[in-house]
Amino acid sequence: MKKQILFRFCCTLVFLTNAFAANRQNSYFITCSDLDPCFVQFVLANAEAYYENIQEKYFQTSWQKPLTIYYCRTQSDTQKLLDKNGCENKVGRGFYEPNAPAVYTHQFMDDGELNGWDALFHEIAHHFIQLNHPDPPAWFDEGLACFLGEQAQIVKGKLIIGEPCPHREQILRDEFEQGRRTNIKRLFSSSTEQFNDWDLGCHFARAFFYWLYETDKLEQFLKNVREKGYDLPVLEETVSSSYGRINADLSKFIKNDCCAGAYLEDGRQVDDETEKINAFLNALELKPYYQAARLELAECYYRNKDYQKCRENLKQILENPECIEYRQAAVLLANTYYNDKNYPQALEYYNKAWEYSDYYEYKYRLAYQIGNCFYHLKDSENARQWYKKFLDCRWDKENMKAGADYALKYIEHADTVTDAKQGEVQNQRQE
Repeated sequence: MKKQILFRFCCTLVFLTNAFAANRQNSYFITCSDLDPCFVQFVLANAEAYYENIQEKYFQTSWQKPLTIYYCRTQSDTQKLLDKNGCENKVGRGFYEPNAPAVYTHQFMDDGELNGWDALFHEIAHHFIQLNHPDPPAWFDEGLACFLGEQAQIVKGKLIIGEPCPHREQILRDEFEQGRRTNIKRLFSSSTEQFNDWDLGCHFARAFFYWLYETDKLEQFLKNVREKGYDLPVLEETVSSSYGRINADLSKFIKNDCCAGAYLEDGRQVDDETEKINAFLNALELKPYYQAARLELAECYYRNKDYQKCRENLKQILENPECIEYRQAAVLLANTYYNDKNYPQALEYYNKAWEYSDYYEYKYRLAYQIGNCFYHLKDSENARQWYKKFLDCRWDKENMKAGADYALKYIEHADTVTDAKQGEVQNQRQE
């Protein structure tokens, strides 16, 4: 069996070496992708920052051999790779192969949805778990990877976690409203097959780790598990409560913090603006500092051109420079000023957003908007510089083609004017 696994892995390496053109490596990762090298830089930067943050806080053991990341364009492309190499798994957002070891993921889902960095983080978390927790049960492996990966984001080099996962929370909320209850004993005693067949298993497992995090018990629980195993008494010892009390506390947590995410998902799924606003307000009533809901609320007011209410909500988000939504809030606030032709104010907030864009794959869009502000302010030199940044970091050549054509013409014209002025100065000196 081991020989078959090794043979399959060797064949995989041969195929993928030929399939991917862009290979980048650092101490922790090898990224293999046929996507634009500029985009692959963001993949590697996010993976490296995630490693450094997560290893330092939650895992004792790092890895010596770099983990390989195969990053495709679409979900179908990833599936083709897995199929070609004899893997029977059906890929969703990503896949972790421990025998390689390797992570497979992609930029877009087949429906066109951006996959996001949390898919990459989720699979990297699996690798950490396998190295640090021998033979983890499925509920532990999947639940912890979901919590540490989903809704996670790098903000100025720091990993931010501890957010509801809206679609999971919505499922939990809907089931609980029909009479289902938390059952921590069932979670801890479930086999791999039982966990996979449990319709709420993964959602409940993530909520459990989210609860541990919010009660400041996650690090201690992971330490205790490494030393004493995965039995329920280890949890009871960690939180100093019986499993009955744990069920009650966890149920209360799900009905408040998690259900805030459920209301957020409700708002995203309806088209009526009034229904959206009410759903986001319900989320904020449960979780007043839930900035994802506040951002969605601000976007509703933005679409309705109610810039005053939009700005009121955005400025509350911007009071916390470490929240995940800071960059998005700064961009939206800048857009309100840009639409009002208040270009100095727009520039101020586009620049704030730029400061938080080192790990943002669409930062080229910001560069273009900053260039536009300088254009309207008649600052041709700065406009030229930012349009050049836009072109240099634009990895998606199909997007913003009109903007790219304009930026290129502007730069060419600015260069021609500069050359002409330099020629006049040189002629004057000669005279």
